[in-house]
Amino acid sequence: MLSFSLRTLPRAFFVMLAGSLALCASLAANAAGVAGPSKEPATLRAAAVVNDFVISTYDLDQRVKLVMATSGASGPEVAKQLRQQVLRQLIDELLQLQEAQKSKITVSAEDLDKSLKRIAQQNNITVDQIYKTLDDNHISRNTLQSQIKADLAWQKLVQQRLAPRVTVSDDDVTNALLQAQESSKQPQYALSEIFLAVDVPSAEEQVKQSMIGVVSQLKGGANFSALARQFSQSSTATNGGDMGWVTLGELPEPIANQVKSMAVGAISDPIRASGGYYLIGLRQRRLAAGSTPPPAAAQPAQAPQPEQKMKSVVTLARVSVPLDESAPKAKVEQMRQNAIEIFRSINGCPTAGAVAKSHGAKFDMIGPMTVKDLAPQFADILRKTPNGRSTPPLRGAKGIEMYVICDGGMRPAASVGGGGDPDRPNVEASREEVENRLFNQELTMLSRRYLRDLRRDATIEMKDN
Repeated sequence: MLSFSLRTLPRAFFVMLAGSLALCASLAANAAGVAGPSKEPATLRAAAVVNDFVISTYDLDQRVKLVMATSGASGPEVAKQLRQQVLRQLIDELLQLQEAQKSKITVSAEDLDKSLKRIAQQNNITVDQIYKTLDDNHISRNTLQSQIKADLAWQKLVQQRLAPRVTVSDDDVTNALLQAQESSKQPQYALSEIFLAVDVPSAEEQVKQSMIGVVSQLKGGANFSALARQFSQSSTATNGGDMGWVTLGELPEPIANQVKSMAVGAISDPIRASGGYYLIGLRQRRLAAGSTPPPAAAQPAQAPQPEQKMKSVVTLARVSVPLDESAPKAKVEQMRQNAIEIFRSINGCPTAGAVAKSHGAKFDMIGPMTVKDLAPQFADILRKTPNGRSTPPLRGAKGIEMYVICDGGMRPAASVGGGGDPDRPNVEASREEVENRLFNQELTMLSRRYLRDLRRDATIEMKDN
């Protein structure tokens, strides 16, 4: 069976896919006062009612099948465990979709088509092969299509409403860089996470059981990064849960205590820490800057992880901010600040076009490029740019340009496990990387509060399913 990853649905700065076909159908049916199809009575039962809109058991069944098809999970027991997690997700998605509709957020057919093509391209398959996977698993094609549409709508809403409220000052970046320099003197750990928030005390047990269910799915063969993209409520879900390199001092104490005793390739039990429950996977560890690695003979043989480095062929898009060479200094500075805002906001090719348009810039899909054919200086810049992110603004003859890596760029391993480079000294992050990280952290916090408030104000009735 062909499987694929929804890595291009990365939920901008956090992970919450919004809606399925049945969700949209439920909205339309409720608004029009029209009952759903009566051909199959089971599909008419309600799994939950959210602000008078129904999530049917058909909605739930279709999404469970989609999660299993894209994560590699299988078996009736896993499907049963997934139901409560998926239902919680569907409730959140419906709240997000309703909120986007209030602001008259729309997603065009072109947006949908580009996202589907991006998913196919990043998985080295075609859109037809994606559809065949859905057909083979008896999943409605509209389930995936509507999921993408609603996700893009939520991303646009967050970009419109929350992103302008995020400010990262030069002092913030400088302080973070100083902290990073101090951290480089300590051992570091490459971690992946799945995070489920506990927003109110009454949700404690439900969230804990959901996390236990995720552990069961991982033990059953599900892919860690795929489950992170589907369920994790952290901004790292965009990259399959990748937290990057961190020191123990940067982690909450319960997580740090667990990580320092973990073996490379291990996955923790659920950890209760500030905000909710975490699952942590340790991919690699490395020495402090200036440390000498142990002799090679003392290191176990490890398989390389080429997926962590830029591929020989990368798929690029370009964002252009027109600027005449003779423009006055005030105009140049205005456009430079505009370009910086675009640079900060881009987090994934599916929404890069909308980000560019909202700032008066032009977005073009360049397509696959062979790295060896690029100018060496440009190739070096791309090697430092993660998938879905933009290069820093570059001044050209016709204005300011940024290049977004849609596929083939630097990215973490697709799953948690041993392997990769042996222990090696730390390297410093760039100022742009630190600024992006701070921006994403702040936006994630705001979006999480936004969703929490939507849940608090909603009328939600759970039904038997």
